[in-house]
Amino acid sequence: MMSGIEQTSPSVLSAHQAGPIVFVAYGGGHVAMLAPVVRALIARGRPVVVLALTTAGPYLERAGIDYIGYRNLPDADSEEVLAYGRRLTAELPAGGEVPLAESIAYMGLNYRELVSCHGSEAAAQLYASKGRQAFLPVGLFERWFAQVRPALVVATNSPRSEQAAFEAAARLGIASICAVDIFGLQEIQWIRKPGYASRICVLNEQVKEMFLAQGCQAEQVVVTGNPAFERLQQDEARAAGHSLRVSKGWAADETVLLWASQVEPEQHPFADRKGDPTLPSRIEASLRRFVSQNAGYRLVVRYHPSERVTFEQGQERVELSRGSEDLVALLHAVDVVVVMSSTVGLEAHLVGRPVLSVSGSVFTADAPYGQMGIATDVPSADQLEAALLSMDLPTSQTPCSNDALATSPTNNLVNVIESLLEPVSR
Repeated sequence: MMSGIEQTSPSVLSAHQAGPIVFVAYGGGHVAMLAPVVRALIARGRPVVVLALTTAGPYLERAGIDYIGYRNLPDADSEEVLAYGRRLTAELPAGGEVPLAESIAYMGLNYRELVSCHGSEAAAQLYASKGRQAFLPVGLFERWFAQVRPALVVATNSPRSEQAAFEAAARLGIASICAVDIFGLQEIQWIRKPGYASRICVLNEQVKEMFLAQGCQAEQVVVTGNPAFERLQQDEARAAGHSLRVSKGWAADETVLLWASQVEPEQHPFADRKGDPTLPSRIEASLRRFVSQNAGYRLVVRYHPSERVTFEQGQERVELSRGSEDLVALLHAVDVVVVMSSTVGLEAHLVGRPVLSVSGSVFTADAPYGQMGIATDVPSADQLEAALLSMDLPTSQTPCSNDALATSPTNNLVNVIESLLEPVSR
């Protein structure tokens, strides 16, 4: 029998619980899923606090959404936390998206929590073996929630800080919503535990059935779709893609390839699988070589916000798409998308672009796009050339029909939030 999250009765905080809706999100697809929901709630006059983790901060900055970071949490400026944080960030390469002060607070607070839970020696051993994957700062979030007194906590399916926020909310009797961005094949290991979240919002009926088969209750799991994908099939997005292609000067008879890169760690964050950190660069090298040998092709490289990579300038028909460039417009502007397991692969499929997914990533099993009919599997980076040459490119791009986009995922999630707030509002 699965052990649940230790819970306190919801009455513990409800007597004075007129506080904000607290969102906690990492970057990439996680913050992209929640940002439209935050906007919608603000428009309704709901008080909202967004804790942006790592690269979520720069994303929200560009989106014009107010947020706080780890440096705003309790004790972030204490000497002990600063000392831990400075030591652990001393070797970080310069020039990343995340401000150094935020990285110091994130590492310092998490490491202090590790020491508090396990003692200095065991904490050092855990960090040496697992790195950031050892972090689960439940106590930190309990202390912060006791100050903020959230009416509701909303996060996605990430481990570490997002997982800690759910466990802290459960202990304090605060209602919560776990919004699963795609499939949750690995994360279901902890999300399925009784009491983990009041509601689990998922992409489609197939994902819901998977959660039910793993022991979740039918009333707990709600199909909402993913708000990050809502814009994909709108006419405005198609028009933006056309305009972008024209502005770039990409010829109509050119086949434009997008390589959507991602971080490949040495070890899977919560499964016993080894990664290959060289895989992203080998895929890029293979695509660069292919473009140099095939004049009808052009390559666009887009790095994940968490990657620390220097783009190699100077090759003809190879260019960089910066993180500030609208990804949805870019997907409509290109012809073929290459990924490992990035959510960009699913997004590209939804807008009707052919997708090639290169196997060999530590995350391949988490996003089996080939099995799901979303992409064509490519066994290795050195087989990309053959895969590209064998593709039958469509003469027109037809968006994929998808039930998750039939209604507004943003409105669906907002409705779930409002349903949990009703008892508090009365």
